Amino acid sequence: MEAGRVRPYDVLFVSALGRYLVLAGLLALLVAAPACSGQTETEAEGEEGQRQDQSRPQGGQAREADPIARLLNTEDTDGGVGERVEVGAVSMRVFAIRDVDIVYFAPGPGQGVGERDSGSGEFVAVDFVAQNDSRSRVTLRPGAVLEDDSGARHRPDGSVRTPNLVDGAMELGAGQKRASTLFFDVPNGTTPERLGLLVSGDEARIDLLADERDRVPPDDYLRVYHLYFAQKAYEETYEMYDPATTQDITQGDWLTFYEPVWGSRFIGLDSLTRVFVAEDEASFEMDRTFYERDGDPVDDPILNAPVLQDMNRVDGAWKLVMGEDLISEIAAEVPQFDPPADPEEPETTAPETTAPESTVPETTASEPTVLESTASPAGDYGCSDFQTQEEAQTYLTPGDPYVLDPDGDGLACEELP
Repeated sequence: MEAGRVRPYDVLFVSALGRYLVLAGLLALLVAAPACSGQTETEAEGEEGQRQDQSRPQGGQAREADPIARLLNTEDTDGGVGERVEVGAVSMRVFAIRDVDIVYFAPGPGQGVGERDSGSGEFVAVDFVAQNDSRSRVTLRPGAVLEDDSGARHRPDGSVRTPNLVDGAMELGAGQKRASTLFFDVPNGTTPERLGLLVSGDEARIDLLADERDRVPPDDYLRVYHLYFAQKAYEETYEMYDPATTQDITQGDWLTFYEPVWGSRFIGLDSLTRVFVAEDEASFEMDRTFYERDGDPVDDPILNAPVLQDMNRVDGAWKLVMGEDLISEIAAEVPQFDPPADPEEPETTAPETTAPESTVPETTASEPTVLESTASPAGDYGCSDFQTQEEAQTYLTPGDPYVLDPDGDGLACEELP
């Protein structure tokens, strides 16, 4: 009987042994769990690092988001239209904002001319002047983004090749200033509000609704006016003159005399020298070079000689003084092209005949009297080409080359509304 009896201390021993085994198992699980979890975290970190390495240029840091796209992610503003804004080693001044349907451009000597139609929309033209504030030569490649009143953002149209910014680059010597234009292809009726600029990693933001044009110096006006010549901007070309000095010259005169120059010659503004600048008047000496269509400088020292340009301040804007001899000056700059040669007549095998001498006495005809004109009309216009009498009036020029005023009373196309 006693041999088969289970003693109390035997039960206690088995119970204690079971507890120890359970505790040992729990400890083993606790030790194994961190090891397993540690291996999982390491693998996750490795995958994340691999993803970062895939976005990192070879030998460099991870790529950031497009810096131009995020230029206007902040509401900060560095200036308005007309204000000088520093962007690293250069400073930039937005001169004007214009809307144009078709862009005409002559990028430089020997580079031809072109035009670009927006098609379904229009172009917002941002004229600007850039200045190199450093003591060494720089190549400026401005990145830009335009934001409109709807919040949409637009990049410049790179197909428009403008003077001083060919292929997106502008060369500036130490202290040099140059003017150019950024063209943005936008939907019709777009109202531009802000412009973001990025130059060599430095940023600037321009409030296009803030007009500070009274801060623009006269020499910057003169640089932009030469830019308009190269862009065939007729309206801006006409409006840049002081009306008090126009001597009754109409916009039609400008079209008549200036259009033959565009596309056949390029006028390069080499440098400006200030003669004097007062509160409402200024004068500059301009060094210019006229180039032929093929890009060679015009071999005419008189035409390329430095000239003085006077300016007046009218309603807060600097405008050019138009001299009385302006028409003759423009006419002298229009290149005279030789007319095409007449086609040669085919040779005939007919026998030669000798006409008998005439017995009519010789008379010398007097040469017809031809009125002198300063230039030929740029095109052939008639009253049917205009919608209103006011529009036709702008094409009425001295001598009436288009015959818009047959009765000579000074009113063109009186039958138009």
